[in-house]
Amino acid sequence: MIRGLLSEKGWKLFLGIVALNVLIIFLSQMALINETVFFNTYSEQLTYDRAMEIFSKMSSFSWVSYLITPVLLLIKFSVMSVLLYIGIFFSDLHKEITLGKIFKVVVAGELVFIIASIIKLLWFIFFAGNYTLDDMSFFYPLSLINLFSRSEVAAYWIYPLQTVNLFQLVYVLLLALGLSKISSINRETADKVVLATYVPAIAVWVALVMFLSIDVQT
Repeated sequence: MIRGLLSEKGWKLFLGIVALNVLIIFLSQMALINETVFFNTYSEQLTYDRAMEIFSKMSSFSWVSYLITPVLLLIKFSVMSVLLYIGIFFSDLHKEITLGKIFKVVVAGELVFIIASIIKLLWFIFFAGNYTLDDMSFFYPLSLINLFSRSEVAAYWIYPLQTVNLFQLVYVLLLALGLSKISSINRETADKVVLATYVPAIAVWVALVMFLSIDVQT
C-alpha cells in the first residue's frame, strides 16, 4: 500500500488528502454540530435565542474552514518536508532523495491522522451520547487525554496529552518506512533521521502551544 501511494504524483496525493479533510469537516459540521449541541455548550452563559443567533452566524461562515484547510495542510507538509530534508542533508544523504520525494512521504503519512479523525467522527455519532463542543475539543482517540476527565486537566495540558497518542507513533514509523521505500536509505538510517527531526520539532511545537495557552489564561 505504501509503495503504491508513493508511486503517485505528489500533487495527486496532496489533493486527495485535502479532499478527505474537507469531507471530514463537512460531515462533522453536518452530523455533530447542531443547535442542541451548541446550546448545551453555552446554556449557562446565553439564552436559547441568543445561542441560536450566534450559531446561525457561525454556520454562515462555515465555508471559511474549507478554504483554509488546503493552505494549512500545504504549510504543514512543507515545513515537515523541509525539516526531514535538513536531517537528511546533515546525515550527508541528500544525494539519495529529493525534497519532492520527501514531500510525498509526508503527505502519504497524513492518512494516519485521517483515520484518527474518522474514528473521532464515528465515536461522537454512535457512542458519545449527549455531548458539547468542549467534549469534542477534549477527546482524541487512543491518546493519553482519555485517561482523564475534563475537570482533572488544566487547559494548557490538553493539547500535550492529545498529542501523545498511538497515531503519532504510527506516523513516525510510516515516515521512516516511506523514506526507506522511496530511496536507497536503509530503514535504520531513516529511523534515525525521523527521530532526530520530527520528534524534537513536535516537542517544540507542543511547548509553544502550552506557553500560548498559559499566556491566554493569565
